[in-house]
Amino acid sequence: MENDPASNDRRTLPMTSRPRVRATGLAAATLAGAALCVLVVYPLLAPILWAAVFATVTHPLHGPIERRIDNRSAAAGLVVAAVALLVALPFAFVAAQLLQEVADVAARLKSGEAQRLWDDTLRRLPTLARLVAWLGRHVDLQALAGQGAGAVAKLLQGLLAASLATGVGWLAMSFILFFFVRDRARMLRAVERFLPLARDEVHELFRVVGDTVHATVWGTLAVGLVQGSLGALVFWWLGLPAPAVWGAVMGVLSVLPVLGAAIVWLPVAAWLALQGQWQDALVLTAFGAGVIGLIDNLIYPLIVKDRIRLHAVPVFVSIIGGLVVFGASGVVLGPLVLAVTDALVTIWRRRLGLRDDAAAAPPAPPGPP
Repeated sequence: MENDPASNDRRTLPMTSRPRVRATGLAAATLAGAALCVLVVYPLLAPILWAAVFATVTHPLHGPIERRIDNRSAAAGLVVAAVALLVALPFAFVAAQLLQEVADVAARLKSGEAQRLWDDTLRRLPTLARLVAWLGRHVDLQALAGQGAGAVAKLLQGLLAASLATGVGWLAMSFILFFFVRDRARMLRAVERFLPLARDEVHELFRVVGDTVHATVWGTLAVGLVQGSLGALVFWWLGLPAPAVWGAVMGVLSVLPVLGAAIVWLPVAAWLALQGQWQDALVLTAFGAGVIGLIDNLIYPLIVKDRIRLHAVPVFVSIIGGLVVFGASGVVLGPLVLAVTDALVTIWRRRLGLRDDAAAAPPAPPGPP
Protein backbone atom coordinates (compact mmCIF):
# COMPACT_ATOMS: atom_id res chain seq x y z
CA MET A 1 0.00 0.00 0.00
CA GLU A 2 2.91 2.29 0.65
CA ASN A 3 4.01 2.03 -2.96
CA ASP A 4 0.52 2.22 -4.53
CA PRO A 5 0.77 4.83 -7.34
CA ALA A 6 -2.93 5.68 -7.13
CA SER A 7 -2.73 6.47 -3.42
CA ASN A 8 0.36 8.54 -4.04
CA ASP A 9 -1.49 10.52 -6.75
CA ARG A 10 -4.38 11.17 -4.40
CA ARG A 11 -2.02 12.33 -1.66
CA THR A 12 -0.13 14.58 -4.05
CA LEU A 13 -3.30 16.08 -5.61
CA PRO A 14 -3.37 19.75 -4.64
CA MET A 15 -6.20 20.64 -2.30
CA THR A 16 -7.00 23.74 -4.38
CA SER A 17 -7.82 21.62 -7.44
CA ARG A 18 -10.66 19.76 -5.73
CA PRO A 19 -12.98 22.79 -5.53
CA ARG A 20 -12.20 23.49 -9.18
CA VAL A 21 -13.16 19.95 -10.17
CA ARG A 22 -16.36 20.20 -8.17
CA ALA A 23 -17.17 23.62 -9.67
CA THR A 24 -16.53 22.25 -13.17
CA GLY A 25 -18.80 19.29 -12.51
CA LEU A 26 -21.50 21.56 -11.12
CA ALA A 27 -21.27 23.84 -14.15
CA ALA A 28 -21.49 20.86 -16.53
CA ALA A 29 -24.50 19.45 -14.67
CA THR A 30 -26.17 22.86 -14.71
CA LEU A 31 -25.64 23.28 -18.44
CA ALA A 32 -26.95 19.77 -19.11
CA GLY A 33 -30.01 20.47 -16.97
CA ALA A 34 -30.63 23.77 -18.76
CA ALA A 35 -30.39 22.04 -22.16
CA LEU A 36 -32.86 19.36 -21.04
CA CYS A 37 -35.22 22.05 -19.74
CA VAL A 38 -35.11 23.76 -23.14
CA LEU A 39 -35.96 20.47 -24.86
CA VAL A 40 -38.85 19.89 -22.47
CA VAL A 41 -40.26 23.41 -22.77
CA TYR A 42 -39.78 23.85 -26.53
CA PRO A 43 -43.02 22.01 -27.61
CA LEU A 44 -44.99 24.41 -25.39
CA LEU A 45 -43.04 27.53 -26.36
CA ALA A 46 -45.95 29.12 -28.25
CA PRO A 47 -48.56 28.54 -25.47
CA ILE A 48 -46.13 29.86 -22.86
CA LEU A 49 -45.33 32.90 -24.99
CA TRP A 50 -48.96 33.79 -25.61
CA ALA A 51 -49.84 33.18 -21.96
CA ALA A 52 -47.13 35.66 -20.99
CA VAL A 53 -48.38 38.11 -23.62
CA PHE A 54 -52.00 37.95 -22.44
CA ALA A 55 -50.93 38.13 -18.80
CA THR A 56 -49.01 41.33 -19.57
CA VAL A 57 -51.81 42.90 -21.60
CA THR A 58 -54.56 42.04 -19.09
CA HIS A 59 -52.63 43.10 -15.99
CA PRO A 60 -54.39 46.51 -15.83
CA LEU A 61 -57.72 44.62 -15.91
CA HIS A 62 -56.75 42.03 -13.30
CA GLY A 63 -55.86 44.56 -10.58
CA PRO A 64 -59.32 46.20 -10.25
CA ILE A 65 -61.09 42.82 -10.49
CA GLU A 66 -58.94 41.35 -7.71
CA ARG A 67 -59.51 44.37 -5.47
CA ARG A 68 -63.26 44.18 -6.02
CA ILE A 69 -63.84 40.46 -5.33
CA ASP A 70 -60.83 39.97 -2.98
CA ASN A 71 -60.02 36.50 -4.34
CA ARG A 72 -56.88 35.96 -6.43
CA SER A 73 -57.98 32.67 -8.00
CA ALA A 74 -61.46 33.91 -8.92
CA ALA A 75 -60.04 37.12 -10.38
CA ALA A 76 -57.53 35.17 -12.48
CA GLY A 77 -60.32 32.86 -13.66
CA LEU A 78 -62.40 35.82 -14.80
CA VAL A 79 -59.44 37.25 -16.72
CA VAL A 80 -58.82 33.91 -18.45
CA ALA A 81 -62.52 33.66 -19.35
CA ALA A 82 -62.48 37.19 -20.78
CA VAL A 83 -59.42 36.38 -22.89
CA ALA A 84 -61.05 33.18 -24.14
CA LEU A 85 -64.19 35.04 -25.18
CA LEU A 86 -62.46 38.02 -26.79
CA VAL A 87 -59.97 35.89 -28.73
CA ALA A 88 -61.81 32.64 -29.40
CA LEU A 89 -65.11 34.13 -30.55
CA PRO A 90 -63.69 36.13 -33.50
CA PHE A 91 -61.72 33.13 -34.74
CA ALA A 92 -64.77 30.88 -34.29
CA PHE A 93 -66.79 33.38 -36.33
CA VAL A 94 -64.20 33.36 -39.11
CA ALA A 95 -63.98 29.57 -39.10
CA ALA A 96 -67.79 29.31 -39.32
CA GLN A 97 -67.89 31.71 -42.29
CA LEU A 98 -65.13 29.86 -44.13
CA LEU A 99 -66.73 26.48 -43.49
CA GLN A 100 -70.04 27.86 -44.75
CA GLU A 101 -68.37 29.02 -47.95
CA VAL A 102 -66.70 25.63 -48.42
CA ALA A 103 -70.05 23.92 -47.91
CA ASP A 104 -71.69 26.24 -50.47
CA VAL A 105 -68.96 25.51 -53.03
CA ALA A 106 -69.29 21.77 -52.44
CA ALA A 107 -73.08 22.00 -52.88
CA ARG A 108 -72.67 23.92 -56.14
CA LEU A 109 -70.21 21.35 -57.45
CA LYS A 110 -72.58 18.54 -56.57
CA SER A 111 -75.60 20.20 -58.17
CA GLY A 112 -73.77 21.02 -61.39
CA GLU A 113 -74.18 24.77 -60.94
CA ALA A 114 -70.42 25.26 -60.96
CA GLN A 115 -70.15 23.42 -64.30
CA ARG A 116 -72.90 25.57 -65.82
CA LEU A 117 -71.18 28.69 -64.54
CA TRP A 118 -67.90 27.51 -66.06
CA ASP A 119 -69.56 26.80 -69.41
CA ASP A 120 -71.19 30.24 -69.43
CA THR A 121 -67.82 31.82 -68.66
CA LEU A 122 -66.18 30.00 -71.57
CA ARG A 123 -68.96 31.15 -73.91
CA ARG A 124 -68.51 34.76 -72.85
CA LEU A 125 -64.71 34.60 -73.05
CA PRO A 126 -63.61 32.98 -76.32
CA THR A 127 -59.94 33.62 -75.56
CA LEU A 128 -60.20 31.67 -72.32
CA ALA A 129 -62.10 28.92 -74.14
CA ARG A 130 -59.31 28.61 -76.73
CA LEU A 131 -56.72 28.49 -73.95
CA VAL A 132 -58.64 25.72 -72.18
CA ALA A 133 -58.98 23.80 -75.47
CA TRP A 134 -55.23 24.11 -76.12
CA LEU A 135 -54.49 22.88 -72.60
CA GLY A 136 -56.87 19.97 -73.15
CA ARG A 137 -54.86 18.88 -76.21
CA HIS A 138 -51.47 19.12 -74.50
CA VAL A 139 -52.25 18.40 -70.84
CA ASP A 140 -54.18 15.56 -69.25
CA LEU A 141 -56.73 17.69 -67.46
CA GLN A 142 -58.42 14.73 -65.79
CA ALA A 143 -55.15 13.55 -64.26
CA LEU A 144 -54.40 17.12 -63.24
CA ALA A 145 -57.83 17.42 -61.65
CA GLY A 146 -57.22 14.16 -59.78
CA GLN A 147 -53.91 15.46 -58.48
CA GLY A 148 -55.60 18.68 -57.45
CA ALA A 149 -58.30 16.75 -55.59
CA GLY A 150 -55.61 14.76 -53.79
CA ALA A 151 -53.79 17.95 -52.86
CA VAL A 152 -57.02 19.45 -51.54
CA ALA A 153 -57.67 16.31 -49.48
CA LYS A 154 -54.18 16.49 -47.98
CA LEU A 155 -54.70 20.19 -47.29
CA LEU A 156 -57.96 19.48 -45.47
CA GLN A 157 -56.27 16.75 -43.43
CA GLY A 158 -53.49 19.16 -42.55
CA LEU A 159 -56.03 21.81 -41.56
CA LEU A 160 -57.83 19.30 -39.36
CA ALA A 161 -54.58 18.27 -37.67
CA ALA A 162 -53.61 21.92 -37.24
CA SER A 163 -57.02 22.68 -35.74
CA LEU A 164 -56.63 19.88 -33.21
CA ALA A 165 -53.12 21.07 -32.35
CA THR A 166 -54.40 24.63 -32.02
CA GLY A 167 -57.17 23.49 -29.68
CA VAL A 168 -54.70 21.61 -27.48
CA GLY A 169 -52.33 24.58 -27.50
CA TRP A 170 -55.19 26.90 -26.56
CA LEU A 171 -56.10 24.73 -23.56
CA ALA A 172 -52.45 24.65 -22.47
CA MET A 173 -52.19 28.42 -22.92
CA SER A 174 -55.34 29.01 -20.82
CA PHE A 175 -54.01 26.77 -18.04
CA ILE A 176 -50.64 28.55 -17.98
CA LEU A 177 -52.30 31.97 -18.26
CA PHE A 178 -54.31 31.35 -15.10
CA PHE A 179 -51.15 30.91 -13.01
CA PHE A 180 -49.30 33.70 -14.80
CA VAL A 181 -52.13 36.08 -13.85
CA ARG A 182 -52.69 34.79 -10.31
CA ASP A 183 -49.01 34.40 -9.32
CA ARG A 184 -47.55 37.27 -11.35
CA ALA A 185 -45.53 38.82 -8.51
CA ARG A 186 -44.04 35.48 -7.40
CA MET A 187 -43.04 34.53 -10.95
CA LEU A 188 -41.44 37.90 -11.60
CA ARG A 189 -39.39 37.52 -8.42
CA ALA A 190 -38.32 34.04 -9.56
CA VAL A 191 -37.21 35.42 -12.92
CA GLU A 192 -35.39 38.23 -11.15
CA ARG A 193 -33.35 35.72 -9.11
CA PHE A 194 -32.13 34.02 -12.29
CA LEU A 195 -31.04 37.23 -14.05
CA PRO A 196 -27.44 38.42 -13.45
CA LEU A 197 -28.60 42.03 -13.15
CA ALA A 198 -29.10 44.56 -10.40
CA ARG A 199 -32.61 45.26 -9.16
CA ASP A 200 -32.97 48.55 -11.04
CA GLU A 201 -31.62 46.90 -14.21
CA VAL A 202 -34.14 44.06 -13.86
CA HIS A 203 -36.97 46.54 -13.49
CA GLU A 204 -35.72 48.40 -16.56
CA LEU A 205 -35.68 45.15 -18.54
CA PHE A 206 -39.19 44.26 -17.34
CA ARG A 207 -40.41 47.70 -18.39
CA VAL A 208 -38.94 47.20 -21.88
CA VAL A 209 -40.61 43.80 -22.19
CA GLY A 210 -43.97 45.20 -21.07
CA ASP A 211 -43.81 48.15 -23.45
CA THR A 212 -42.86 45.87 -26.35
CA VAL A 213 -45.67 43.42 -25.67
CA HIS A 214 -48.27 46.19 -25.37
CA ALA A 215 -47.00 47.83 -28.56
CA THR A 216 -47.07 44.66 -30.63
CA VAL A 217 -50.49 43.51 -29.41
CA TRP A 218 -52.21 46.86 -29.83
CA GLY A 219 -50.38 47.44 -33.11
CA THR A 220 -51.67 44.12 -34.43
CA LEU A 221 -55.21 44.98 -33.36
CA ALA A 222 -54.97 48.41 -34.98
CA VAL A 223 -53.76 46.91 -38.25
CA GLY A 224 -56.57 44.34 -38.19
CA LEU A 225 -59.15 47.07 -37.60
CA VAL A 226 -57.83 49.21 -40.46
CA GLN A 227 -57.51 46.30 -42.89
CA GLY A 228 -60.97 45.01 -42.04
CA SER A 229 -62.51 48.45 -42.47
CA LEU A 230 -60.79 48.98 -45.83
CA GLY A 231 -61.82 45.51 -47.00
CA ALA A 232 -65.44 46.16 -46.05
CA LEU A 233 -65.29 49.54 -47.83
CA VAL A 234 -64.02 48.13 -51.12
CA PHE A 235 -66.52 45.24 -50.99
CA TRP A 236 -69.33 47.76 -50.46
CA TRP A 237 -67.99 49.97 -53.29
CA LEU A 238 -67.98 47.03 -55.71
CA GLY A 239 -71.45 45.89 -54.65
CA LEU A 240 -70.28 42.56 -53.26
CA PRO A 241 -72.52 40.72 -50.77
CA ALA A 242 -72.11 41.04 -46.98
CA PRO A 243 -69.30 43.62 -46.95
CA ALA A 244 -69.40 44.05 -43.15
CA VAL A 245 -69.12 40.31 -42.55
CA TRP A 246 -66.21 39.83 -44.94
CA GLY A 247 -64.55 42.95 -43.60
CA ALA A 248 -64.64 41.40 -40.13
CA VAL A 249 -63.22 38.17 -41.56
CA MET A 250 -60.36 40.08 -43.24
CA GLY A 251 -59.67 41.93 -40.00
CA VAL A 252 -59.30 38.68 -38.06
CA LEU A 253 -57.25 36.99 -40.78
CA SER A 254 -54.88 39.98 -40.93
CA VAL A 255 -52.99 38.53 -37.95
CA LEU A 256 -51.86 35.60 -40.11
CA PRO A 257 -48.43 35.95 -41.73
CA VAL A 258 -47.82 36.28 -45.49
CA LEU A 259 -51.40 36.12 -46.88
CA GLY A 260 -53.61 37.54 -44.14
CA ALA A 261 -56.61 39.40 -45.59
CA ALA A 262 -55.68 38.21 -49.11
CA ILE A 263 -57.23 34.84 -48.20
CA VAL A 264 -60.58 36.61 -48.70
CA TRP A 265 -60.13 39.27 -51.39
CA LEU A 266 -57.86 37.26 -53.74
CA PRO A 267 -60.41 34.45 -54.48
CA VAL A 268 -63.14 37.09 -54.86
CA ALA A 269 -61.03 38.94 -57.44
CA ALA A 270 -60.50 35.67 -59.34
CA TRP A 271 -64.24 34.97 -59.22
CA LEU A 272 -65.00 38.44 -60.60
CA ALA A 273 -62.53 37.86 -63.43
CA LEU A 274 -64.17 34.54 -64.32
CA GLN A 275 -67.51 36.35 -64.38
CA GLY A 276 -66.11 38.75 -66.97
CA GLN A 277 -66.10 41.70 -64.54
CA TRP A 278 -62.51 42.58 -65.35
CA GLN A 279 -62.73 46.16 -64.16
CA ASP A 280 -64.02 45.18 -60.71
CA ALA A 281 -61.44 42.37 -60.50
CA LEU A 282 -58.60 44.78 -61.31
CA VAL A 283 -59.89 47.38 -58.83
CA LEU A 284 -60.13 44.78 -56.06
CA THR A 285 -56.69 43.35 -56.85
CA ALA A 286 -55.02 46.76 -56.99
CA PHE A 287 -56.71 47.95 -53.82
CA GLY A 288 -56.02 44.70 -51.98
CA ALA A 289 -52.34 44.51 -52.93
CA GLY A 290 -51.56 48.23 -52.95
CA VAL A 291 -53.57 49.46 -49.98
CA ILE A 292 -54.79 46.62 -47.73
CA GLY A 293 -51.61 44.60 -48.14
CA LEU A 294 -49.28 47.52 -47.42
CA ILE A 295 -51.11 48.72 -44.31
CA ASP A 296 -49.43 46.00 -42.25
CA ASN A 297 -45.97 47.09 -43.41
CA LEU A 298 -46.64 50.80 -42.88
CA ILE A 299 -48.85 51.26 -39.83
CA TYR A 300 -47.59 48.43 -37.63
CA PRO A 301 -43.91 49.48 -37.48
CA LEU A 302 -44.92 53.10 -36.88
CA ILE A 303 -47.16 52.12 -33.95
CA VAL A 304 -44.62 49.74 -32.46
CA LYS A 305 -41.58 52.01 -32.76
CA ASP A 306 -43.20 54.78 -30.69
CA ARG A 307 -43.56 52.44 -27.71
CA ILE A 308 -40.30 50.53 -28.20
CA ARG A 309 -38.40 53.77 -28.97
CA LEU A 310 -36.53 52.26 -31.92
CA HIS A 311 -36.30 53.30 -35.55
CA ALA A 312 -38.96 51.98 -37.93
CA VAL A 313 -36.42 50.11 -40.10
CA PRO A 314 -35.08 47.71 -37.41
CA VAL A 315 -38.63 47.24 -36.13
CA PHE A 316 -39.79 46.30 -39.63
CA VAL A 317 -36.85 43.89 -40.06
CA SER A 318 -37.52 42.29 -36.67
CA ILE A 319 -41.19 41.71 -37.58
CA ILE A 320 -40.43 40.08 -40.94
CA GLY A 321 -37.52 38.08 -39.53
CA GLY A 322 -39.59 37.01 -36.55
CA LEU A 323 -42.33 35.72 -38.84
CA VAL A 324 -39.78 33.74 -40.87
CA VAL A 325 -38.04 32.22 -37.81
CA PHE A 326 -40.89 31.78 -35.32
CA GLY A 327 -44.00 31.71 -37.51
CA ALA A 328 -47.08 33.59 -36.29
CA SER A 329 -45.50 34.01 -32.83
CA GLY A 330 -42.76 36.08 -34.48
CA VAL A 331 -45.14 39.06 -34.57
CA VAL A 332 -44.37 39.36 -30.85
CA LEU A 333 -41.06 37.53 -30.54
CA GLY A 334 -39.25 39.45 -33.28
CA PRO A 335 -39.70 42.95 -31.80
CA LEU A 336 -39.33 41.52 -28.28
CA VAL A 337 -35.91 40.01 -29.05
CA LEU A 338 -34.81 43.29 -30.63
CA ALA A 339 -36.02 45.44 -27.72
CA VAL A 340 -34.53 43.19 -25.03
CA THR A 341 -31.18 43.05 -26.83
CA ASP A 342 -31.15 46.82 -27.16
CA ALA A 343 -31.91 47.17 -23.43
CA LEU A 344 -29.09 44.76 -22.51
CA VAL A 345 -26.64 46.66 -24.72
CA THR A 346 -27.72 49.89 -23.02
CA ILE A 347 -27.09 48.32 -19.61
CA TRP A 348 -23.61 47.17 -20.69
CA ARG A 349 -22.74 50.61 -22.05
CA ARG A 350 -23.84 52.17 -18.78
CA ARG A 351 -21.70 49.74 -16.77
CA LEU A 352 -18.69 50.46 -18.95
CA GLY A 353 -19.19 54.20 -18.60
CA LEU A 354 -19.91 54.70 -22.30
CA ARG A 355 -22.28 57.35 -23.57
CA ASP A 356 -24.20 57.77 -26.78
CA ASP A 357 -22.59 59.92 -29.45
CA ALA A 358 -25.36 62.49 -29.15
CA ALA A 359 -24.84 62.75 -25.39
CA ALA A 360 -21.01 62.75 -25.65
CA ALA A 361 -20.79 65.41 -28.36
CA PRO A 362 -20.19 68.96 -27.12
CA PRO A 363 -23.07 71.38 -27.55
CA ALA A 364 -23.11 73.28 -30.81
CA PRO A 365 -22.22 76.94 -30.61
CA PRO A 366 -25.16 79.30 -30.88
CA GLY A 367 -25.90 80.61 -34.33
CA PRO A 368 -25.89 84.24 -35.30
CA PRO A 369 -28.79 86.25 -33.99
